[in-house]
Parts: sequence; C-alpha cells; structure tokens
Amino acid sequence: MENQRKKTCRFFLLVLTVLLACVSLNAQKASDSNLKEVKIYLMRFPYDNSDDKNPYSLSPVTRKVNAKSPLRAALVALTEGPTAAEKEKGFESPTYGIQLLSVKIRRGVAYTYFTMPEDARFSGEGSPFIFQAAVEKTALQFPTVRKVVVCLDGILDFGSESGEPPRKCPR
Repeated sequence: MENQRKKTCRFFLLVLTVLLACVSLNAQKASDSNLKEVKIYLMRFPYDNSDDKNPYSLSPVTRKVNAKSPLRAALVALTEGPTAAEKEKGFESPTYGIQLLSVKIRRGVAYTYFTMPEDARFSGEGSPFIFQAAVEKTALQFPTVRKVVVCLDGILDFGSESGEPPRKCPR
C-alpha cells in the first residue's frame, strides 16, 4: 500500500511539473507575441560621409518593443541610445540626450515631438540634422508612415541658422 502511494505521489508530481512547464511556455509565447522587432538608427564610427544616401553614417540595430505602439516604443528606444555592447562596436546616440514627448500619426504623417533637457546639447553644426535623419529613418520603417515631421521644443526648423524667426510645429 505504501509503495502505491509513493507511485501515485510521483505520478502527480510528474503531471504537475509538466503542467507548470506548459504554463510557463505559454506565458513566454504570450509575452513574445506582445513584442515586435524594430530597427533604430544609431551613428557608427568611423563616419563615412562619402555615402550620399547615408551621409551621417546611421546604421540600423534591432530592438524588441511593445507591439501595441511600436512607433512610440521605437522612438523611445532611439532616445535611450546604444547598449553597452553596441557602444563597444562603435555605435553612438544620434539624439544627444533629447527625449520623446509624443508621437501621432495622421494620414500617413508621423508628427514627432521631442524636448531637449537642460543637460542635453548638440555636439556640432550637423548634429540637428543627424538627429532628424535618425528619427526619420526609424519612423519610416512602419508601413503606416509615409512622411515624418520632427519637432524639437516646439520648433520645426530647429537646425536652421538662417536668422529667420523659427517656424512653430503643427499641433
């Protein structure tokens, strides 16, 4: 009788272990289905300014982001910059500490609104254009986006040195 109980207990433990493994596997699949693989565009050293199609040496790296709002999540990942492993490979952030405020898509146009905190700074004359190009490349991978409007602290032409009054961002 005692042996029968031990066998029954072992059987139930085995069944319970299999059930827990199945639940864990299903939970992993569910969490993976909530993610989408996207590309963000980072600067890569050494720069190659000879490429007319990519004058800022922006290179794609992949991120897994929330599948419910992948554009927003991709832009947040872009502002977070490279991982430690990517930094070792020569990648740098093209966002210079700039943070995403919001993003809206209307009629195929992604309106992106960013802010530059006090401790953030562009590193040179081309920096605003590098930032803008990285945002555009990251956003244009999504099929619902045909055009990208990049706004920084309410200014549309934030990289302009024309001396003209700045153009305000659309609302």
